[in-house]
Amino acid sequence: MDDTVLRKLGLTDNEIKIYLDLLKSGLSSAYEISNRTRIYRVHVYDKLEQLIEKGLVTTVLKGAKKHFQAVHPSKIKQYLDEKKRILDEQEKDFEKILPELESFMKLPREDTFVEVFRGSEGLKYFLKDIIKTEKDVLVTGIEDKKYEEALPIFMKQYFRDLRNNKINERIITVKSKDVFLFDKDVAPNTEYRFLEAKDFNPTNTFVYGDKVVIVTWGNPITAIMIKNKDIAETYKNHFEYLWKIADRKN
Repeated sequence: MDDTVLRKLGLTDNEIKIYLDLLKSGLSSAYEISNRTRIYRVHVYDKLEQLIEKGLVTTVLKGAKKHFQAVHPSKIKQYLDEKKRILDEQEKDFEKILPELESFMKLPREDTFVEVFRGSEGLKYFLKDIIKTEKDVLVTGIEDKKYEEALPIFMKQYFRDLRNNKINERIITVKSKDVFLFDKDVAPNTEYRFLEAKDFNPTNTFVYGDKVVIVTWGNPITAIMIKNKDIAETYKNHFEYLWKIADRKN
């Protein structure tokens, strides 16, 4: 069959081979899949994991041994719908920050430096940059739980470095009984204040030194770093206003 369509959906050649093999053969072990497709077993396991993440393969325990089976082809439609949903969310996130990004274009080019980072490594980069800058950091629109899930080990190191470098972090987040906050023992240099949802801007921003970082939680996570003294000063002034009206207790 012509597998061009499946390739356009983002499936690799080996993922397509394995998925089609399972559709034809039914419940199979990785060993059996490897023998039929001529793909090394270690690569079979890797591709099976990716197909499972995409919702196209499921696992079944047969005795003590794990077996795999392809889901019904109609599931591919659901996979496409999910990709479309993610793209729609990314578009909405981008529309929120578009006016701010457009305003940057009006500034003198030589005064502004913009850099874009993607994925969890991008988060690590600017969080490390906060430590290097050694300036207090102001944060709004944050959902701490997302950082805990994306960087569980690194966040503890980040808070340790804030403490060791005597950098204070102030965070304004939404007032909610379900809001996740880092414990004071983990983040001793972090202070929280809270705004009602109607007054809260969910755009996640970090301001430190002469830099502003805007984080969008799409797929992938994207961090936009703007280095400009005037922009940073504007964000700082707005933060201080919100800090004064925010509640000390959730």
